[in-house]
Amino acid sequence: MSEQARPRQGGTILKVFIFFYFSSVGLFLPYLPLVFRGMGLTSWQIGILFSLGPLVTVAVQPLWGYISDRFKTVKRIIIGQLTVITSLSLFVFHISSFELLLSAIFLFNVFCFPIIPLTDSLTLATASKAGRHYGKFRLWGSLGFALSALLFGFFFRSHGLEAFSLCYFILLFLCLIISFFLGDASYIGRKANASDIKQLLTNRRIIVFLLLTALLSSSNRANDSFMGIFIRQMGGGSEIVGYAWTVAALSEVPVMIICGSLFARFSELRLLSAAALVFFIRWALFFTVTDPRLVVPIQLVHGVSFGLLFLCSVSYITRMVPDRLRSSGQGLLSAFIGGIAGIVGSTLGGVIMSSLGPRYLYASCAAIALAAFFFYLHLDRVASRSVK
Repeated sequence: MSEQARPRQGGTILKVFIFFYFSSVGLFLPYLPLVFRGMGLTSWQIGILFSLGPLVTVAVQPLWGYISDRFKTVKRIIIGQLTVITSLSLFVFHISSFELLLSAIFLFNVFCFPIIPLTDSLTLATASKAGRHYGKFRLWGSLGFALSALLFGFFFRSHGLEAFSLCYFILLFLCLIISFFLGDASYIGRKANASDIKQLLTNRRIIVFLLLTALLSSSNRANDSFMGIFIRQMGGGSEIVGYAWTVAALSEVPVMIICGSLFARFSELRLLSAAALVFFIRWALFFTVTDPRLVVPIQLVHGVSFGLLFLCSVSYITRMVPDRLRSSGQGLLSAFIGGIAGIVGSTLGGVIMSSLGPRYLYASCAAIALAAFFFYLHLDRVASRSVK
């Protein structure tokens, strides 16, 4: 095989892996809250369970990233993580005791949540080697998520949620098989060490950016946890939940296709201010909606809001850290926008849902997004002045 053909083949396998792994996320994220509700758990308990993943992310994701950079491998770590969660998925979601479920979900998330940022790290390396933009690979995740959310919406409406665990196991097992054929990330220069991580954590510019991005992401994580329940409370069925998630995921694809052109014309901070403004409009519309079917068209703006938030965050951190800390940088980003944001969004979202209802939840999300809009504009102006 020619040297030119190897990156192309490796890129194709990576796209297949991204498609199927995000297909598993497209099953997990929309329907697990409904599985928990069917088990008799309250909104508060569901919020606590969904906050475990972000809590674990804060604690272990930077460590996973550092291990990856230290040993200069991403593939072998992903294989190990998939082996563990594929095995655990067979029985974790059948546990009826809330106390035991807390422990099981905690262990599951130690290995589950870090897979996405490690896959991002592998994708960044592969895209750079192939001369392609990250978004051209990541859009396959959006397509996988969309197809999975749609098809399982119809499946569960006809067969119920009892088959959730088996379906999730099958998707994870496929991902595990595909992962053995992935290429690994190539690293240039020396191994990462503890002093590199200390330098990363004391970079004021990076930390301020991560805190602000976590604030905005918390509104999105609250919606991830409770949109399905919100739709059910308005009388919508599981197929509407599936439509809403499918439309959201598909709306990311055009943004990922044109992201290279957007980055050539605008700074990440300027694009993030636009994302925050669209988030504000989105949550304000959710605050007013009373027909569950209207949630679906509102989800069309997800691509601009979350799509830009995610792509710009990945791009900004990639520019700010050296190549040898690629996985560590993505791990730190995940710890903030997935971990801290998830804890705030899921836990406080659960409290607001239980005590005040979904209207107040989305009003709070809208206020957060509006505040983030002004903060991003300020950071962009500061950055522009420093360049001049």
